[in-house]
Amino acid sequence: MTTFLPQFDEPKPVRRKGQLLATDIKTTGQFLDPNHMGKIIKPRELVDIVELTPLSRNETILYNQLLGHAWNNITSNEVHKVLKASLRGSHDSNDRLEEAFDTLMGAWAKVRARDPDTGEMATFRVHLLGTNKAEDRKDGYFYYTFPPDLLVIISQSNAWATLKSHIMYALRSKYSIRLYEMIERRISLIKQSEEFTPDEMRSMLGVPSGKLERFADFNKYCLKPAFAEVNQLCDFTVEMMPIKKGHTVEKLFLTWMKKSPKALRLAYDEREKSRVGRRARRESSIEMITFDIPE
Repeated sequence: MTTFLPQFDEPKPVRRKGQLLATDIKTTGQFLDPNHMGKIIKPRELVDIVELTPLSRNETILYNQLLGHAWNNITSNEVHKVLKASLRGSHDSNDRLEEAFDTLMGAWAKVRARDPDTGEMATFRVHLLGTNKAEDRKDGYFYYTFPPDLLVIISQSNAWATLKSHIMYALRSKYSIRLYEMIERRISLIKQSEEFTPDEMRSMLGVPSGKLERFADFNKYCLKPAFAEVNQLCDFTVEMMPIKKGHTVEKLFLTWMKKSPKALRLAYDEREKSRVGRRARRESSIEMITFDIPE
């Protein structure tokens, strides 16, 4: 395979006996095409992430596409390549795609993972995408890599989200996608609830630093819309209860559960309908999560 970078050694995962790693699970289906179904594997460390460079909805989807396309041999030393035209599920034109490549190339994130040298948990600041090149012609290829330090983290991951691409494309908000990833990563765990501080939730949903700092604004413009869209379109329901001390919200208590067969059918039917009128149908639904926090 044609390469354009020096080669590096494949990361050697540390595996306990009988342990399944995220890289043991393979992506399936036609997940690059919004009109088809597929599954993308996203390791826990890239789900529960703190974006130091805020990404848009389309950039989030593009990164998931690149991750999914490379996943089945991501820890090898190969440069991955994909037709730019096949990434149009997130962008309508090559110009917008090139802008998104630029953003991802400069994107930093904080990732919590186990340090392979000490065995202790640590916070790593890493680039999300490595050196890459895009052929100039419209029908050309995009060649890309992942940073070696990120590959070491990925190679050790033992928890992951299985993202259903048809659900990911249906979600119209970056916050909804991030919430979907959070719950998809947790839906099969024994525990069905978890507490977060408001700041932790802002970070995990990718709210830019300095934005929506008042909880009333965070609730109105991020939490309520994201929860409502996820509950309408996904295969599970998620609810959140604020835990207050006086008038201050100190914790957010999340609970989630898989939908009943009837609710699954309703979610499927909604995804099959035109997006036109979806918000109105959502806002009139009695199942939509609502909670009001006084300022």
